[in-house]
Amino acid sequence: MKLLISTIFLSFLILSVCRAQDAACINQIQTNDSLSVTGSSDSIRQVDMIDYLVKIFKVKSSEEKRNNSKIRFSLFPTGSNISGGKTVFTSFNVAFLLGDKSNTNVSTIYFVPYIGFGGQYGFQAQPNIWLQSNSWNFTGEYFILNYPQNTWGLGGNSADENECLIDYKHLRIHQNALVGIFPNLAIGLGFAFDNHYDIQLAKTESSASIEDYFPENIDHTLSSGITFPVVYDSRHNSINPQQGLYSSVTYSFYDPVFGSDDQWQSLFADVRKYFPIRGKKLTIFALRSYYWTIISGNVPYLDLPANRWEPTQGSASRGIAQNRYRSNAILYFEGEYRFGITANGLIGGVLFTSVTAPSQYGTQQFIYWHPAAGAGIRVKFNKYSRTNVTLDYGFSKGFQSIYLNIGEAF
Repeated sequence: MKLLISTIFLSFLILSVCRAQDAACINQIQTNDSLSVTGSSDSIRQVDMIDYLVKIFKVKSSEEKRNNSKIRFSLFPTGSNISGGKTVFTSFNVAFLLGDKSNTNVSTIYFVPYIGFGGQYGFQAQPNIWLQSNSWNFTGEYFILNYPQNTWGLGGNSADENECLIDYKHLRIHQNALVGIFPNLAIGLGFAFDNHYDIQLAKTESSASIEDYFPENIDHTLSSGITFPVVYDSRHNSINPQQGLYSSVTYSFYDPVFGSDDQWQSLFADVRKYFPIRGKKLTIFALRSYYWTIISGNVPYLDLPANRWEPTQGSASRGIAQNRYRSNAILYFEGEYRFGITANGLIGGVLFTSVTAPSQYGTQQFIYWHPAAGAGIRVKFNKYSRTNVTLDYGFSKGFQSIYLNIGEAF
């Protein structure tokens, strides 16, 4: 089965690289990924929400100041997974260049402080920094959360009636440093630290079966180790990619020598491809797939692979409740069609569909496939960094949700 999965990923990667050679398509939209809005062949001026705010408040020389700025801020009150998830007060990102735009990717930092109606609150930061000529890439995820949420046990066919509440706090420090060795290709070393503490599992008829996966003292679990990432990234702007390929493989090794409770190993492989479609309005067909698995060892329940807990930037499984499926391995596939609605670039839309396949626990057998789908609206908040405010509606069997965010899902 692992050989089959590897073959699927390798085939997809080869196909993506071949399609990436279509230079005509890439050149057509390459300037759209930069931090400046240059004069294009389009006769219609591109606008964003800030343009309307500038007009309302009559700010003078704003366009010239914005065009000359090297740092782009986007600040917007957002929420995520309104039906039982995060409700964000304000999230914002910063986009900037640390080199020449012809050979250096756009750097971004996301900041997300939030509070939820179910007792969830915390702060999250996700930096993705590129140095001159993409010589170094620093990626990370930092957060501290108070995060009560439901869990349903393990495996691809965990029953709805197994739902029970697990309350805990979570401190995460993940940081990778990668050095460029070839154009768009980097390898690196990182550190991963996840501390779950003050864990409390609500007593229900089904909670006893979940307790079996916790140590005798379930008050806290600590996983600490090193990571070895390999990344190929030909996108120019990760906030709203218009072209290119992103492919990464990260091997993680946790051991008591690094402070971990137990020794265990995991592998996370992620592939994202963006196909620009020629036309009067910019249209993108985006594909994503990931494979997340435990290789060996004794893994704490809350560190097992689970949907919407992927150790990477972006989000997956829109339309499926976070944490609904947890197992020793997960396969995921998603496609999204992104299209413009207004000629000035202010309003756009998306249609998306996905399938989440958790393995039968303790195996690499993917028997149960859980589809989801949805649609959304995009409003251009910052035309220079191409940051959108996104409003999505996603649904699956027995579940639906609304997602209000800043930036694309992937």
